[in-house]
Formats: sequence, C-alpha cells, structure tokens
Amino acid sequence: MPGETITLQAGQCGNQVGLQYWHQLAQEHGIQPDGTPLAYPIDNSLTYQQEGEELPSTTTKFRDDRPELFYTISDTNKYTPRSILIDLEPSVINKCANQLPMFNPRNIHLSEQGSGAANNWKNGYSYGVEYQEDLLNLIDREMDKCDNLSNFQLIHSVAGGTGSGVGSLLLELLHDRFGNKKLINTFSIFPSNEKTSDVVVQPYNTVLTLKRLIDFSDSSFIFHNDSLNSIENLLLNNYNNSRKTDEVFESTNKLISYVLASVSNPLRFPGYMYSSIESIFSTLIPTPNLKFLTTSIAPFNNSLNEYDMLLELLNDKYKMNRVEQTKYISVLNYIIGQNLDQQEIRKGIIKSQNRIDFVPWTSNSIQLVHGKKSPFIKTNSKLSGIQISNNTSIVPVFNKILRQYDLLAKREAYLNSYVESNDRVERARVLDSFNECRETIASVVDEYKSCQLDSYLDDDILQEDEIM
Repeated sequence: MPGETITLQAGQCGNQVGLQYWHQLAQEHGIQPDGTPLAYPIDNSLTYQQEGEELPSTTTKFRDDRPELFYTISDTNKYTPRSILIDLEPSVINKCANQLPMFNPRNIHLSEQGSGAANNWKNGYSYGVEYQEDLLNLIDREMDKCDNLSNFQLIHSVAGGTGSGVGSLLLELLHDRFGNKKLINTFSIFPSNEKTSDVVVQPYNTVLTLKRLIDFSDSSFIFHNDSLNSIENLLLNNYNNSRKTDEVFESTNKLISYVLASVSNPLRFPGYMYSSIESIFSTLIPTPNLKFLTTSIAPFNNSLNEYDMLLELLNDKYKMNRVEQTKYISVLNYIIGQNLDQQEIRKGIIKSQNRIDFVPWTSNSIQLVHGKKSPFIKTNSKLSGIQISNNTSIVPVFNKILRQYDLLAKREAYLNSYVESNDRVERARVLDSFNECRETIASVVDEYKSCQLDSYLDDDILQEDEIM
C-alpha cells in the first residue's frame, strides 16, 4: 500500500514551482482553491442502463483516485496539501496563500525580518540552523497526520540563498532523523549556464548545495533553466521576446509542475504496477551514487498515438536537462490515457530500444507506466507522456559547474560573503570546506563516467573482495 508524501517548498523558486504543482494536483483531483472537492465524475460506458433510466454523471461517495496521499482530509471534507512552505521573504508565499487558500497557514514559515537570504547559501543555511527546532516542529506536526508516511520531496533551487541554504539544512535534518527509513527526494532547479548570472556567487551556492544532494538525498530530479526555456518555446510556441520575466517563469514553472505531478500519477490513480514511490525509484536507481534523474515531456499533440509518443520522448529537445552524447542506465516511460493500444506500445518500445545507447552492464529494457487520465481534465489530447531516465548527461552539467567554481575559488573571489572574518586562517578553513564539496561532486562525475565501462560492476565486486 503506498504511503503519504510530505512536500517541502523552500525559497522563492521552490514556492513558485510548488504553487503551480498544487494547482496541477488540485485540477487533476477536482479540488477547488479553498479545498472543497467537486463531485467525482462517473464513467458510465460500462454501466448497464435500463430503457428510460437516466444514469448519474457524478458522485460524492466513491472515488477511484487517491488524493489523500498528498492531501489531508478534514471532517468537513476539506482538502489541505501535505506541504510546508518556507521562505525568508513573504511575497511569493503570500501569493501562494492568496491563490490557494487550501494551504494550511500553520505550515508556513517566514522570517520575521522578511529580508531574504541575499542569494547567499551561508545566510540561508545559518538561518535554518537558528530556526531548526521550528522547522522540525512543522515537519513533526505534518507527520502526525500521516498513517504511513513513505516520502519527503523537496522543491528548491540550487543557486540562490533560501532554496539552497535552508534546503541543504532540511536534507541534513531529515537524513539525521530518518536515515534510510523514509525516502528523501528532491526536485532541483539548476541555473542557466548560457548567460551571465546576476548572482555572482552562484557557483559557490550550487557546489555547496550539490554536496548535500549527494550525501543526504535518495534521488534528485534535475531541471535546467536553459532546457526549460527551449522546451517552453517548442511546446507552447512562446517566441515572443517582449514577454515579462514573471510570465516566462510562470510558464517554465508549469512545465516543471506538470512533470512533478505526472511522476506520482500511478500512485494517485492506482493501477496494477508502480503503485508505490519505492517501486518507481528502485527501477531507476541501481546504486546510491547514480541517483540524478533527467525528465522529458511529450508534445501536447492530439495526432500522436502511443508509438509516436514513445519516440518523441527520446527526442533530446524535449529533455529538461541538456543531453550530449548520452548513455542510459535506466528508462521509465509514462503513457497517460484511457484504453491504450498495446500493439502500438510494443512497437514503440522495440523501436526505442534500438535507438537508446545503454551502458554495457545493464539490460536494454524500457519500463512503462500505464497512467490514468484524470476524469476532471477535459483536453483535446487523448494521450500525454513523460520520461524519467538515469543517464550520463549529468556529467557535462556538473563539469561546467565545477569549472565556474574553480574560476572563483582559485582567486578566492567573493569569499568575504562566506567567512566570519577576514583572518587568513578563517579564509583557508572556508575554502577547504568548499573544496571538500567540490571533491564530492567530482567523485559523482567519475562514477557516472566509470559506469559506462564494461568493468563497472566487476570493479565493485573486486573492491568488496579486497575489503574482506
């Protein structure tokens, strides 16, 4: 039986994406902004109807979906997201509360100063340390409402201040408290690499956050801003360069939230396979170090059948992380719709297997989720689809981050923002801790490089023999 998921939204980016995510879930489960459910539609296509009898179109008693995995349900039948909203300045969280009054106001944590973390990882992390008891109390209170909690998911950015700093501390606290008893997964938004960032210390923030993702999470979904902008233009035909920044961010956030919601589709609309979050991630992650996942989204096109959609999911231009000369470790496709054509699916999987370059030690099998479409969503598209894959495209992403970090670190540029004093010993201590984070990231890069070799598993066995 699948367990509940508690969502942690940290920082402006995390809460902006989180707002769109809960909009998507509410739409799929027919929940109004105040938490009131709509009557559940009934599929009468298989129901016997006597002559002259009028069948009901909705019901309030029986549901085929399982929103309770992500919502608490009150005695008055009001739905409240199992979500904790954290930020150091109030503007985005106020927007969340105004647009979706269903959020529990007791699950909101704001800084009393309201000044933000100034895009500095240290400020966010230090704030989290100071208020960790308050944050843990929020988590404990939400856990008490769960019957069988199985998963924490963190939505955040890796490059700013609050999402990276407070997000890092949350991962540490959850790992220290639960260890391997609960899954800890992240949906991490990575900054643009193509343009100069407004945040000069972005490489420091990213390296410090990545260290915690590697050490304390069970899986991390990577969303790259450059790829998201390209996909938005392709899928939504948004080539208007005069659009406001807020409009651009909202569109990309909707893409991320659509993927986030689709990941849990087989849990919320249960079928006969992948009915727990553990079964999904165990399919994708073979070893603890190979846990960075890439997603792609199929075009919203009513002319696509199951075969076409499976092939479109292989198209690199629809991937939410830049992909270059990639080898695949695992692939999990989602086809969401009613009355799926199994013959077209088999053809699509066979064709996909011939196109994908798998690492040599794994089977070239493509797993498939038969997702169910929400009865509340009426669209022209008969099918929708996403793909989750574990592949080596993370190597160039991490290498570019390390190069950007090295440019700053070798000159000790902007280090003043992270030290307690300008004392030489203190600067050396901070730089050593930064370089330790760098080495951790480099070790993951090496792991993804070595997994492309025939001897990858042999090396692991040899090391175990040596230890014994």
